[in-house]
Amino acid sequence: MKSFTKITASTLASLMVVLAGASACSGAAATAPPGDNSVYTSDPGKTVVVGGDGVTAPSGAQSDTGCVTLPSGACVDAKSCAADERRDVVVDSTGKVVAVVCYPADSTPTVIDVQGNVDLGKTQNGAAVAIDGNAEGVGVTGNVTAPGNNVTVYGHGPDVSVIGGNVDATGNNFAMRGVTVQGNVEIAGNNAALVLCAVQGNVHIIGNNNVVANCDVLGDIVIDGVNNVLVGNHVAGTIQIGAAKNQVCDGNLAWHDANGDKVFEVGEAGAELSCSN
Repeated sequence: MKSFTKITASTLASLMVVLAGASACSGAAATAPPGDNSVYTSDPGKTVVVGGDGVTAPSGAQSDTGCVTLPSGACVDAKSCAADERRDVVVDSTGKVVAVVCYPADSTPTVIDVQGNVDLGKTQNGAAVAIDGNAEGVGVTGNVTAPGNNVTVYGHGPDVSVIGGNVDATGNNFAMRGVTVQGNVEIAGNNAALVLCAVQGNVHIIGNNNVVANCDVLGDIVIDGVNNVLVGNHVAGTIQIGAAKNQVCDGNLAWHDANGDKVFEVGEAGAELSCSN
């Protein structure tokens, strides 16, 4: 089951204490085990550090044992996930850990390559699936719906794993990584995670405890819920958060798609965006 750290003031204070004592971490950073050690890995037991300043790309996967090596080189402890899961450690623009997300993992997830719509039904609770990573065209030409809980959609990177329609998830603990969505993303459930994604439409999340990190969004991000972490995103529209309680909004940059190709390039980054309510 995918789970989140509680993004509360006490949690953030505790994380700062952990980081302050990073040099005292007893365990050395473990090398990543065999398998897929890219940032898009779906393998169990892998950790990827995401977030940052909105420009710096995350490094490859690490083992989930030992401490986690941050982009600064600091070695810190972080919330652990179950042995059969994988995790993202989310950092802000200063390198502080602000959330940890645990995902269902599968080294050989079911690959979706469909000329039409895909329904990840309630019978697929806890499923990990993958969008086709062949660069020849769109992996799913239609819409993807996910009414089940704990569903994770993995991609091989936004440049190759593409959903041609919209994504509509109504279950809790929905996650999507390394995928381009050419339409809109609508999520009505708690504990949503969008990481290393590109969305050419809008993102609308109705629920609490959400993480959006290292995503390129041509439209708006609108979240109707509390306890949100949004870091390192590029957004052509605005970021709007409802009650704005216990939120982390950091390192999100305005995106000016100068050449109109719907693909973010470093030179298209603008000023830092705020998260309004």
